[in-house]
Amino acid sequence: MGRKTYKKIITSDELIQQFNPENIKLVNRFLKDKNMKCSEGTINGYKSDLNIFFTWNLLENDNKFFVDIRKIEFSDFFSYGIEELKWSPKRFGRLKSCLSSFSNFIENYFDDIYPSFRNVILKSIDNLMNNPVREKTILLEDQVDGLLKYLKDELKKPQEACLLALAANSGARVSELLRFNTSIIDENNTAFEGMFLETTKQIKTKGFGKQGKLLHKYIIKDKFLPYYKDWLTEREKIMTKNNKEHDAIFIKSNGEPAQVSTVRSWSTKWEKYLGVPFYFHSLRHYLVTNLTRIGMESDFIIELVGWSSSDMYKVYNDLTAKERKWKSLDKLKNHVVKEESNE
Repeated sequence: MGRKTYKKIITSDELIQQFNPENIKLVNRFLKDKNMKCSEGTINGYKSDLNIFFTWNLLENDNKFFVDIRKIEFSDFFSYGIEELKWSPKRFGRLKSCLSSFSNFIENYFDDIYPSFRNVILKSIDNLMNNPVREKTILLEDQVDGLLKYLKDELKKPQEACLLALAANSGARVSELLRFNTSIIDENNTAFEGMFLETTKQIKTKGFGKQGKLLHKYIIKDKFLPYYKDWLTEREKIMTKNNKEHDAIFIKSNGEPAQVSTVRSWSTKWEKYLGVPFYFHSLRHYLVTNLTRIGMESDFIIELVGWSSSDMYKVYNDLTAKERKWKSLDKLKNHVVKEESNE
């Protein structure tokens, strides 16, 4: 029951080999330049997006050299993305940013060869309204607690329960979950009046630059630690059986460290139990929303997750206006009581 997302693949190795050789040269130089400052994931994203653009350019735009492409032809490409590829506003914005960055690269480094070339992407292509195209899943505490109990007691899957408890109580992304290891989890290393575990070392999180953003991560202690201890006992048996020695918390049946694909496969049964589309990012929304629901200050949540501004808090807090606790309502209540007493 995955979230409904239209996906049409237009690229192929056969088509990529037919790209204009001059475009291939520029793309390779661009990726080489980006490789000095961007993460591997960002590089792969640029490569994928440029393959989409140049496949369209091959099939629909006479395989033109990028420098010679006109504004109206860029507009045609983005119209194709909307009409044929059914892009979301986010996907549209990502391609726009990619082509703009590629244009800036050419303008900055090849101005002696192409002196009249200018980046026209930002000025000629308007953004789309940011309307969500996929169903958002807003999980409640009872749902998460019920799933934890189901994994632990009925399915006898302590590792999956541990992963779910970590994700739900730290807000970590799926790739970050696999960077937690036994050497950075110490039940005596706590923060915020002992309510949270703090990793003993920083881990790499999403951020600008090749190294990403290094942060200490925080986990709600009492909601995670029982599942962690339960899993460590079983983990030790598997590691001993397979003669493995490493500190990865999450592992495959052969004792090797788990991969993102491994943990994503676990989540398919979670979705069946929940009866709603499940994706790991929903647990990031869950943590922020749940902490807000019980009255935690937004400043604390921002500090906890490691955001540099309040913008992301607004994105991840899914409470509606009527669900939020408004302190100023007490003033209205007192005013109404006062007026009634004067009648």
